[in-house]
Amino acid sequence: MKKPEKNHDTGLRILEVLKILLEKNLSKIELIEKLKENDSVENVYSQEAFLKYFNTFELSGLKLNRFQGKYSLNNALLKTSLSKKEQELFILLINSIKKLNNKAEEEIMKTLFLKIDKYVDLDINNELNNIIKQENYIQSSNIRNNVIETLKNLIYEGQRVSIIYKKKDNTEETDIFELREIIEKDNCFYVVCYNPILGRNRKINIDSIISLKQLPQKASGVCHLNSIVFEVYGRLAALYKLKPSEKVLDFSNNHLTISNTEEDKDTLLLRLLKYGESCKIIRPKSVQEEFIKLADEILKNLEAC
Repeated sequence: MKKPEKNHDTGLRILEVLKILLEKNLSKIELIEKLKENDSVENVYSQEAFLKYFNTFELSGLKLNRFQGKYSLNNALLKTSLSKKEQELFILLINSIKKLNNKAEEEIMKTLFLKIDKYVDLDINNELNNIIKQENYIQSSNIRNNVIETLKNLIYEGQRVSIIYKKKDNTEETDIFELREIIEKDNCFYVVCYNPILGRNRKINIDSIISLKQLPQKASGVCHLNSIVFEVYGRLAALYKLKPSEKVLDFSNNHLTISNTEEDKDTLLLRLLKYGESCKIIRPKSVQEEFIKLADEILKNLEAC
């Protein structure tokens, strides 16, 4: 197959460099490697050639910035003027990035906003730097935020983690988990994690965590969930709405047999306890025993009042 002839036009090479810099920030070496991917343009990219290209950008009104060996464009050929309301919305969105509570997703959003930065009359880069400074200040003075940031990094690195945490009865428990996500509900933060030994998800209140230790084992990413099967009867069976990760195994006019796989076990037991005599745990036996123990403890506390 005949290769396409290379184009020796300097203007075309300048446009190719511009196109790449509009997409991402690169060093000169990275730029050269990127340009080699285009077989239709001659590879004339010496230090002197780049100096000419960059001078051409400056004369065209394009401002170049060099930081830690990487070149970036501060502006584009076309720029959109934002109204005050639009600027406020952008700043609100930028400030909301941290609410994702996921380092990988936060980095994607920051990269997206930095790409937009060239095309709007708002210094997005400065806004992002202000948020980083603010986060660093908050983390240095807030234990909860330190724990959240540590968990974000552990999720991103994908290692198994040993967590010591306090249970609701104030006893301490140590388990090995694969971390899944951080969620916020009613101003409380929880880490959702998978226990590979029990094959169940666990939702732990971040404020109850005593210590975290990263283990050398990599998280498998596999999630074999052991289901908890229970039955509901009578009026509850007619009104019951399946929760996420639940499915009906069997039913009749008077009952539903339900399998629950992903819900945190302690949360599920407390929910089932509210159903009273209209609910019965079928399996596994260990959960049946926990359920009976929990009910006995509640009755004992009520009798003591």
